[in-house]
Amino acid sequence: MADYLLGIDVGTTGTKTLLFRSDGALIAQAYKPYPMHTPQVGWSEQDPLDWWNAVVSTVRETCCDPDVAKQVRGISLSLQGGTTLAVDENFNAVRPAMVWNDTRCAQQMEAYQKEVGPAKSMYLKTGWELEGSLNAMQIRWMKDNEPENYQKTAMFLSVPDYISYKMTGKPMIDLSDVGINQLGNIVEGKYDPEILNFCGITEDKLPKICRTGDVIGNLTEAAAKELGLTTDVVLSAGAHDQYAVALGAGACKAGDILIGSGTCWVITCIGDNPDFESGLSQSVAAVPGKWGSLWSLSSGGVCLEWMRRNVGLGDDGVQSGYDTINEEVGKRKAAEDGLFFYPFSGCSSLSKNFSKATFVGLDLAHDRFHMMRAAMEGVAFQIVWMLEAFKTKPSKDGLILAGGASKSEVWAQIVANIANLPVRIPAVADLACVGAAILGGIGCGVYKDAAEGYKALAVGERVVYPEPEKAKMYQELTVKYREIAGKLGQAYDIANS
Repeated sequence: MADYLLGIDVGTTGTKTLLFRSDGALIAQAYKPYPMHTPQVGWSEQDPLDWWNAVVSTVRETCCDPDVAKQVRGISLSLQGGTTLAVDENFNAVRPAMVWNDTRCAQQMEAYQKEVGPAKSMYLKTGWELEGSLNAMQIRWMKDNEPENYQKTAMFLSVPDYISYKMTGKPMIDLSDVGINQLGNIVEGKYDPEILNFCGITEDKLPKICRTGDVIGNLTEAAAKELGLTTDVVLSAGAHDQYAVALGAGACKAGDILIGSGTCWVITCIGDNPDFESGLSQSVAAVPGKWGSLWSLSSGGVCLEWMRRNVGLGDDGVQSGYDTINEEVGKRKAAEDGLFFYPFSGCSSLSKNFSKATFVGLDLAHDRFHMMRAAMEGVAFQIVWMLEAFKTKPSKDGLILAGGASKSEVWAQIVANIANLPVRIPAVADLACVGAAILGGIGCGVYKDAAEGYKALAVGERVVYPEPEKAKMYQELTVKYREIAGKLGQAYDIANS
């Protein structure tokens, strides 16, 4: 009899569930979106029942075969972090959940720095810079602005603990999400009393903390019936989505680096120790004993999409398709031909960012595809530069590239050449669900550890190797790219003065 595992990614815009057989076969997948509500400028809210209903819907869809449903053994979760849900003693929402991209808490950030300490004190405890859009400031906002709701609140939850309660009757949260919620000390592995005092709460108002992969419990009879599963199913603690993705991509040891290439390009580096000196976001990784550092280029994918929408129109006025872009870009030169692109929100040095984008060296001989190649190269130059800020350096296995750019042979090759490292590209896009399924398998005893789980669920990958001559050329162009970046930073300072 086969064992089956469910990996569930409860995201900001929807929930995706993948069903795996324990030998690695992907059996089924399902997705259900849900809305974001914006009742006022700067507010982002959701109905927590939308999260749960999406979990139920996608689990039922993937486990529609009754024989398979009876053989599901483990579940775990990849989760959006930094979303606050206030519930009463019956675990019903007191008000809509405040989502991680809500920006209403500017005054609470100021209050924290006056009452507790400098902004950096939050970073040194939680691993994340002081943010007005995360749980600590949101709880204080409720205290300051909605005292009746604040008083009615029995517990302040977030997505992982709410879903764990709905499944097992136990509201529990993993340490990676405690950090991004800015309520606990991730090195000590417990809630921080100064932060809780600022919020006006005690630990009994918060879920219990556990480690990623720890067993939370079996499904309750009510949850099992709703999900169409059995009470033999074990829920294991999940992880913040970036670290679930890293695990799903095989980033299990120090030196493994994942580049997630979506609208925002995110670098996640796995190390043996936290690296607070870098100033990068720090978290407990999904693999026991490992830590993660994170830095993002918020405009990574935006650059090419902006080019495609505004510059990449053909003679017929239609946007160029990605197949056409990749084919034509492969025929062009950009940096090699003196054309450089500097992304929106790029950096002019490792300690200084800029918010404008620029082409340098644009010639009458260049067309839209030269410019698109320059955009691809510019993002890759920036990402490889940003890698130097991480204390842990890439392993001999090279970089892992996931997301949109991994579908472009030319962009993946550009990254490999500029980094002068192999680039590994996983075959499955939904790596957060893969990572969650691995954690589910560990919790129910199907796998002994993350390495065994990844080996079993490894969905295959292809490797793009650097081309020696091109890599040598790009090393020389990298020096020029960075020199120009420094002068651009000075020019932006003059323009904005």
